[in-house]
Amino acid sequence: MAFSREDSVVNETPDRSESRFSTPPTLASAVVDYLKDAILAGAYPPGSALREIPLSQAVSASRTTVREALRVLSDIGLVVIHPRRGASVASMSPKLVREIFSLRAVLEPFAIKLALTEGRIRSAELDRIEQAFENLRHTAKDGDAFATIEADMGFHWAFCAPCGHELLLEQLRSLQTRTRQFIFYTHFYESDSDGEVESHMPILMAIRSLEPDRAEAAVHKHIVSVGERLLIRMLDEAKNN
Repeated sequence: MAFSREDSVVNETPDRSESRFSTPPTLASAVVDYLKDAILAGAYPPGSALREIPLSQAVSASRTTVREALRVLSDIGLVVIHPRRGASVASMSPKLVREIFSLRAVLEPFAIKLALTEGRIRSAELDRIEQAFENLRHTAKDGDAFATIEADMGFHWAFCAPCGHELLLEQLRSLQTRTRQFIFYTHFYESDSDGEVESHMPILMAIRSLEPDRAEAAVHKHIVSVGERLLIRMLDEAKNN
């Protein structure tokens, strides 16, 4: 990956048909996206050092830009910044799995119940949820683990996003990012990807029926189950290493 400029994208003469508050992407945000994708795809495993000079060379950006990007990734939990020792990819632990999934098991059921109770899931939103589920089904059949994880999180986001609760969604974005990392590194989908996909079906059926309590319960049950199985997988791998 290479970027041609050190600074933010230069503002062009604004089109008055667009919002006056829209801002162009910055180089730092592009570096954030690049590093986040690289970490989640396994290019930088948990615990590995993220040295500023090699990274700045890899992305053709200044060390200051890379440092800024690392701070952003630290804020969402993917990177740990050590005083006087630089940054590294956040390590994973059973304790963190419990914390992430216990929090998701509270927030995601609340999001879907809020969306359904307030009538925010109409035909357009339901179509997006259905499409997200079909995308998950198809990617799992293709056997691409990274794409399947993205599709899994995409389905969860499709039914959470209509709640319209921005502070809640901000928390869920961070939790989903960390969840991607755990699922990828434990090879969670390798054992039974079809079964994992179908485990989402009760959620879809409850949403189709527009039943808030049923959907809330289905999401909670699914997330708790996945968290428990992921935790068992991590503990088993730790014993074998």
